[in-house]
Amino acid sequence: MKILVTGAGGFVGAAVANEALRAGHDVVGTIRPGSSGLRLADFQSRLNLVALDLRDAGEVNALMRDHRPDFVVHIAWSGVNNKSRSERLQITDNVETSCQLLEAGAEHGVSKFVGMGSQGEYGPLDKKIAETDLPLPTTLYGASKLAVHYLTRQLAAQSGLSYAWIRIFSTYGPGDNPHWLIPSLINQMLDGQRPQTTFGEQLWDCLFIDDIATAVVAVATLPAAEGVFNLGSGQPLPVRSIVEKIRDLAAPGMELVFGEIPYRSDQVWHMEADIERLTALTGWSPRVNIDAGLQATVAWHRAQRLRQAADSVVSDAQGRDNAG
Repeated sequence: MKILVTGAGGFVGAAVANEALRAGHDVVGTIRPGSSGLRLADFQSRLNLVALDLRDAGEVNALMRDHRPDFVVHIAWSGVNNKSRSERLQITDNVETSCQLLEAGAEHGVSKFVGMGSQGEYGPLDKKIAETDLPLPTTLYGASKLAVHYLTRQLAAQSGLSYAWIRIFSTYGPGDNPHWLIPSLINQMLDGQRPQTTFGEQLWDCLFIDDIATAVVAVATLPAAEGVFNLGSGQPLPVRSIVEKIRDLAAPGMELVFGEIPYRSDQVWHMEADIERLTALTGWSPRVNIDAGLQATVAWHRAQRLRQAADSVVSDAQGRDNAG
């Protein structure tokens, strides 16, 4: 089958594109114009990579006409960083583009549309969250995700497309945005810096990126997988425990002091996904526990540092040769 993955240059999109290739599917991946797509380097010989501005309806229609994918996995999204989550680009750059992507797909033979939602659609709920819980988003990011879900679901129904919407809770792993909590903690500790944290009493559900990818591909390719799915580990841990696990891997013996940073006024205290529906319909379950996932992630960061140091040595040597 041929799968179109939007946002294939991003953390989740690249993992999904790579997993779909491993599963034997033909994959067309879109990246932002000017993006390098470096996360896809290991698979570029088998991946049809297309630079695409999703806001350009003509380009989107041409993409669908030329490639005619069977399934669309829509991951691309503008404004995922914290600073942009309450900006109007959540509406202007995401809502219309998502709708026109589905409509173009329907016009050119797509049979299933899978959209990528977020735990942010629910807002702060102090409990394990099921798909039946009422979404009450508190940011434009969450509200826009929810709006795109309702609109694309309706468009899919009108066009006769199979439809699924996956709400990701929290993911981590090699190559993640360095500003998010886990990579930020790893980098600070590898630098020998003690991170400042809250008391770490929040319960967070973190899922390794490889498990995210296998779940998304399973939903995309299984006919019975329709509707809304929560995607997480289903096994939340106190943030304090996650910090301690990272310390034991990245900086054994480092003394930690908790409570130096106050909790935010909109602090999420309990982020836990009920994944029973996803498991029941697809057979998927997490394979990488938090200890193995953090070990792989810290090892990747260490390898990146060694690579950068080696590149710096080579660059310095070339500079001296050129000067001489």
